[in-house]
Parts: sequence; C-alpha cells; structure tokens
Amino acid sequence: MSPTTTIERGNAQNELFSRSEVERILSNMLKSKTSGLLLEYEVVPECGPTGYLGEYFHLQLKYRTAESSNTQTTRLFVKTLPYQNPKMTAFIEACGMLTKEAAIYERLLNELRKLTTTIWCAECYFTRRDLFVMQNIVDMGYEPVQEPAEFLTESQMNVLLKSLATMHACSIVYEERNRLSIGEELNDVLREMTVTPDVVFYTAGVRAILAVVRVHPAYQCEVMQKFIADELPRQLDSVYEMVNPSRKYRNVFCHRDLWGGNFFFNKSQPDKQPVVLVDYQLARYSPPAIDVLMTIYLNITPQQRGAMKQQCYETYYNYFAAELKQQGLDAAQQLSRSEFVQSLQALELFGALYNCISATILRVPGDYLKNLKLNHPDAFHRYTNVDRVKEVLELLKIDRKFREYIFECIDEMMHLLL
Repeated sequence: MSPTTTIERGNAQNELFSRSEVERILSNMLKSKTSGLLLEYEVVPECGPTGYLGEYFHLQLKYRTAESSNTQTTRLFVKTLPYQNPKMTAFIEACGMLTKEAAIYERLLNELRKLTTTIWCAECYFTRRDLFVMQNIVDMGYEPVQEPAEFLTESQMNVLLKSLATMHACSIVYEERNRLSIGEELNDVLREMTVTPDVVFYTAGVRAILAVVRVHPAYQCEVMQKFIADELPRQLDSVYEMVNPSRKYRNVFCHRDLWGGNFFFNKSQPDKQPVVLVDYQLARYSPPAIDVLMTIYLNITPQQRGAMKQQCYETYYNYFAAELKQQGLDAAQQLSRSEFVQSLQALELFGALYNCISATILRVPGDYLKNLKLNHPDAFHRYTNVDRVKEVLELLKIDRKFREYIFECIDEMMHLLL
C-alpha cells in the first residue's frame, strides 16, 4: 500500500483521492472521540457484481490513534460514477443522479440516522460530486440477498417494512424538531429521476407494458382493444402526479427504489433485525404509501400479495406508530391509520404499474440481460434506455414463466382501472 493510490478509469490512470481527502475521511470516521494518524491507504475494486449506476470500491485504511500505539485497520465503501461505461457515466452526470445521492447523505441521512438506535442506513463520511464514502455494511454484519431478483419471505418483508417505517418516522421527527419541511429544504435535491416523461428508461417501460396489454389473451375483444388504445395511456399518465409531494396526504422522505438489490439483511438475525437500505438516488418527498406500495409490489409474487398485502400494511403502520411514540409523537396526529389506508388506495396504480415495468428488467429469463450487458453493450443500452418492445414481445413467446408472471402483473394493474 502507498499514501496515494490510483485506479484505472477507461484507458487513463487517475488518482481517486488525495491524501488530504483520506485524512479528512479518517477524521470524520473517528469524529471527536480521538485524533488519528493516517499511515497507509489503498483503494481496492469491489469484486461483487458490477453496478449499472455506479462503480464500487473499498477504501482500506491503516492508522493509529492518540489513545493507542497499535496499528488499526478499517475498510470503507466507495461509490463512484461508472467510469467503465462512458455512456452511462454521461447519462448519470447529465441527470445528476450520483450528485443527488451524495447530497442526500450529506444533508439529510446522517442527521436522520442519529434519531434512533435502529440501524436502517449506513453513515456517510465524505462526499464529492463524483463519489461518496460510507461505512462498509458487510463489515457491520450485514449481507445482500443472494439473488436480488428473487422474491422475499414473510419474515424478510417484516424487517424490510420495519426499516421503512423507521426511516419515515425519523423524517417526521426531524421536521418537527427542526420546524422545517424536508421537501422545502431539499427541494433542489429531491427531484424526480425516473417516473417522468423525460426519462427514457421509464417511457420505454411504459411502451413495453402497453404492448404486452395489447397481446394479453384476456383483453382481445374489440371493446378492450379500444380502451387500451384510447384510454389506457392517459390513465397511466396519472402516475406522474402520484409520485410528487402530495397536497392531500402527509409526505415523508421516501427511498423509492425498493428492490432486492438495495437492502442488506443482518447476518446473525436476518428475520429479526431491520435491513440496511442503500442507493438513495431515486429518493423523493412523498406519501409513505409510495414506498410501502413499491415494497409490496416488487418483492412478493401476485399470489403472496393477495394473501399478505393487508397484513403488510398493518405491520408497517404498527412499526411506524411505535417509532413515533418512542420519540414523543402521536402517529394519529401525523398520519392517521385511516389516512394511510386512503393513500394506499389512491396511489396503488403506481405500485402496480412500476411492478409491471420492473418485470421487463428484473423478471426476464435467466441471464438474458446479463448477457446483453457483458457481450452486447449497445443492445443493452437500447433495451434499458431506448426501446424494448420487440424484445419483450419475443420473450413472451419463448419463455412461459416470464409470460405467466407478467400477465398476472398486468391483470393486477388492469383490475385497478376497470
């Protein structure tokens, strides 16, 4: 190891951190508990799956403190722009996605996590427009789900809902104690990144879903085909307003990207301890129902949903009310149970539609997208960010499991509209 280190970004060698930045990171990590002397540091690539929206590294520190002459070591987690994918780097820089996430950690999450002993997010030690550094969740005793696209068990859903409820409650406590609105304070940061007609990832997904509805065997009569052509696109457009701060329901800080790749389970007590949430680049200020609906729709099957949905709603609200009570607030005055139920009903189309769109990414057969990403990057970019109608319709024909699943999800969505 050396005092400075380099990583390769494309064909150029670039220094990731200056020594003064690493010393600042060490100081932020140790806080005022003690002073630290940085001895060595090294940046090591994360050996897990390559991220689509970022590149991941470990910052390994060797240091001594004023309280001990023994050398200590710590490993921190680093997320940077995806420099190995120039097209994606340009896209993320243009929309400011990583800059948004770094600002959320710096301006909000570090404050929210202080409000409870429940661990639901990692602490961030350093931010820059192109990266941020935070606690290494794995070294804290957490692990990701083995297959992020797999569905969750009832106990896994329970601890996920616990984390969500804690995060939402903490955002309310933060607002009450500081006499402010997170939506106003972070208005420049908490902007919409996906559910908007300006984002091709989302609009490509909507076009694919409309194409699937048109070929769904349950909707082949003339009346339904006319509805699909004339009315369905307009009704789906109503989702754009649903994800914005509500003028009717209580808003909270929402994660808004709650699929299996974005939470880590406690290794020793995975069925009891809340999960740690990561990847906040899509976060918004909106009703908590938005996060709850996304959780219910993305992480369990349609059959599970039918059996578990109401219980999940009750579980979430009970955790939410308990966390507020522990911090001296009455849930009924902040977001009553009846208001929460009303918001779930009013906003459910968001969960159903987003689940259908996500199915064209998360539920495609086997290594279909992985193969595109590794071997046909231009085709992968086209599928994710330009148009995927042709490919999705072809997958319906050749893969029964995918066809049956997405048709079930379409049925759920159409049931809300018909």
